[in-house]
Amino acid sequence: MQGFKTFLAETSLTFGEITRDDREFRLELFLRKYKGNEPFELTDGSQVVLKYNAEIERALKSKDSKAANKIGLETNSGEKISFGKLSKTEEFGGGRGSGGGAANTRATESAQCVYLQAIWDDPNTKFRSDDIRNAYRRVHTNASLDDVLLGDESWISSSINTARLLHRALKKKQYSFHRGSSWVDALENKFKELNKADGSPFANVNKWTPADIWLVARGAENKYDIEGAQSLQYLNNELLKAYTERDILGVSLKQAGNKPKLVQVNYKAPFKPPQFTAVSYGKRDFFKSKDGYLFGANGVEMQFRTYPTFQCEVIGKKAKHGKVSHGGIDAALYAVTRDKTENRRQLEAYIKKDREGFLDKFYGFYTSSTTSPVDRETFGKNLASKNIEWLVSKYYVTTIFVMIKGREQEFMTYLYRVAKSQSPLSAVHLKVM
Repeated sequence: MQGFKTFLAETSLTFGEITRDDREFRLELFLRKYKGNEPFELTDGSQVVLKYNAEIERALKSKDSKAANKIGLETNSGEKISFGKLSKTEEFGGGRGSGGGAANTRATESAQCVYLQAIWDDPNTKFRSDDIRNAYRRVHTNASLDDVLLGDESWISSSINTARLLHRALKKKQYSFHRGSSWVDALENKFKELNKADGSPFANVNKWTPADIWLVARGAENKYDIEGAQSLQYLNNELLKAYTERDILGVSLKQAGNKPKLVQVNYKAPFKPPQFTAVSYGKRDFFKSKDGYLFGANGVEMQFRTYPTFQCEVIGKKAKHGKVSHGGIDAALYAVTRDKTENRRQLEAYIKKDREGFLDKFYGFYTSSTTSPVDRETFGKNLASKNIEWLVSKYYVTTIFVMIKGREQEFMTYLYRVAKSQSPLSAVHLKVM
């Protein structure tokens, strides 16, 4: 249970509460009501009109509590009362609820962006009303100025404490602060698109990331391939790279006390794909093997062939990283080229029905795969003894490698991610505790 003094401090409009540096609006509001003969609510629920005294105004402006308390407040009926008898109502920051509701959520989250902007503008800010108004003009939120001039004392304190915490941790970079902005809308729309394409593993965007606000470093707005993401895995890794560089940070908020702390959620080392170095249509010779390879830095190899099903095996310098099915290869191919391999059954039927017609078609891809192709007659002779499975395997290798020319890195990255079994998880973010 709260002590009586604590309760009184939270509900009374004391001299100290009126003249607080970080609640400048209170003094302005008090003086307007005081000089305008507007009613004040008392802690017992009744209302009074105070008689104006210029000495009280001077004491308030000079923060001379001794003089103010010695003079005291006087009602129009002549009754003397102390400042502690005045109620800290909603208009003075004591009555607005701190519960849920979309409007309140928008206000508190947007206000946090404003308080962050204020402290980035001036690390020594007292968060006066002018500081808040000036900061509001620079943030990217969907709340009004009236919304972010919070009336709830507990949320004002929370916003200040959280702003100071984040500034201590991230002050080396300059950020723009977002809540409900066009940047946030674009990110959330991309999530919805990819979530649907991936079979809706998340019920909604809040299940993917509970981030309430976003900090975007100056110059990082278009630095990462968020718009170009073709899967949630890819999007998560782009955000992970941005988070690691402290360029883009989602922050999950809660009402913070005097000693809040930050916790990293879903953070791990960013995915680093192998760097593409070369392509091979056969380690020995095009006609001597049914496989083909993509090579990456540090000894990475991706071998494509039938096993008898067509697939890709990813082999590292020290270990195998896994296999990718024909369906996975097609998914990668489609993501990169918007095309897929031909249906295997139809391809085999074509070879059986018209082998020479198939070889004519195959030769067209073959000539695109090398700078020194053999002639069509030699091509046919070299493949005369090959069975259907061999022809299908080599045809797939050749057509895929020709289709991805110039985009091998993107194709290799996609397959490597699948082989490493990186499933779509919730996005990385900071959480205020």
